[in-house]
Amino acid sequence: MAFLFSEHGSAVSGFDAKQSVRDDLKSKLEAYDRHLPTIDKVLRQLLPHLDPGDVVLDGANEWCENTQRRQEWLMKEKQVHFIGLGVSGGYQAARKGPSMSPGGTKEAYAIVEPLLKKWAAKDGNGNPCVALMGPGGAGHHVKMVHNGIEQGLLGVIAEAHGLLRTQLGYSSKEIADIFERWNARGELRDNYLLGIARRYQGSQGHFVQDVDETEGTGYWTFREAGMSHVAVPTIAASHQMRIVSANKNERKQVAEDLQLPQPSATRLSVAEKEEFLKQLRLALYGGMLASFIQGYGIIARASLNNTWHVSLANCNKIWRAGCIIQSNAIVDLLQPHLEKEAVEGQPAYENLLLIPDIAKEVARTYRPLKRVLALALDADAAVPSLSASLEWMKTVGGESLPTSFMEAEMDYFGAHNYDVKGEHRWEPAKGKHHTEFKPAEQGLSQYFPKNDCLHVHINMEWI
Repeated sequence: MAFLFSEHGSAVSGFDAKQSVRDDLKSKLEAYDRHLPTIDKVLRQLLPHLDPGDVVLDGANEWCENTQRRQEWLMKEKQVHFIGLGVSGGYQAARKGPSMSPGGTKEAYAIVEPLLKKWAAKDGNGNPCVALMGPGGAGHHVKMVHNGIEQGLLGVIAEAHGLLRTQLGYSSKEIADIFERWNARGELRDNYLLGIARRYQGSQGHFVQDVDETEGTGYWTFREAGMSHVAVPTIAASHQMRIVSANKNERKQVAEDLQLPQPSATRLSVAEKEEFLKQLRLALYGGMLASFIQGYGIIARASLNNTWHVSLANCNKIWRAGCIIQSNAIVDLLQPHLEKEAVEGQPAYENLLLIPDIAKEVARTYRPLKRVLALALDADAAVPSLSASLEWMKTVGGESLPTSFMEAEMDYFGAHNYDVKGEHRWEPAKGKHHTEFKPAEQGLSQYFPKNDCLHVHINMEWI
């Protein structure tokens, strides 16, 4: 990013040992572009050289809680501003112009806004892909969710590629042409990952082994989702597939032990292949929509919990260019609704499926997903992310789920309580009812005389 800053006319110095040179700086801007566990140590070393009103930008991937802690510490110690700056787009975008999601005070952002707008990627209309996400760790949180959405998109695209390659028998060149057509128009228009998949698959993609040992930051998102009580099955399934893929030798041994059928080719006529391609395109679109909607649910929940007032419309805008999840057809679908539905700066909905037009668009992909997964099931193909997307639609839109039996059993063994049918509870909460299905066989009374007083304190959350 130092090259990017310099090429846009910014004075850049990685480090200058001369105290006189440091003292001559009228204003200081320190930027970090790597995720370092020693960031606190570096900040302590840097602090003596900073003056009140200086701004420190942390451009690494970071937990929002750490960002907020550093903001409070630097402001208390020396009135120094600290901005958690989400930087999207990988190393190439960092060089040419990334999408950026800063989080911090309005005062701090006002100081660096002209520079960030100069450095940021520009969308098709020339608008810079940067906006203040909110106070505290909002910027880093939005970037974390960006990486989670990215994880979901990677999963569904990889599975679509696998079906084209193994089940339908298309060559690398043919798959590249299919991706190019999909990326040129319609629901998958201007999707960054489809675009690079088309270029990469047309060159050397077929040489790459099916092993992914990298964790990345995608798992941060579904960890956050679990703690926030937000369902993100598409994102989680995609990351789980990466984890399973990591140990090739173990997979080979398990394959020998299980003796399950391996993915096989599917015989289709030319007309049937063309029809399947239409269904697969819409199924892929459904998986992508699921990833975005699930990700926005995490951002909306965190914004409400932390009073960040994050604008989902601004998130959408800055993801039009310079980032991995650029999907302009999806952005065009969501943007008018995100702008209209905001209430006092806070997201109006944590679940975008509560917006009828968005729900209708997702519903349009349901049958194509079922048809694609039916073929995948028959061919023993691995499609966890696409499957999770379909199951998410079925459960989030299910008027009656099998969890009623789950609740009953949990109440039986752990007194977790339950609600009865007909009671409407709009927020997740512990049920109001408990049934003592089976009285305890032995009480404590036999061990204590009647006149003794026994005080037992039980935290039911432990059970």
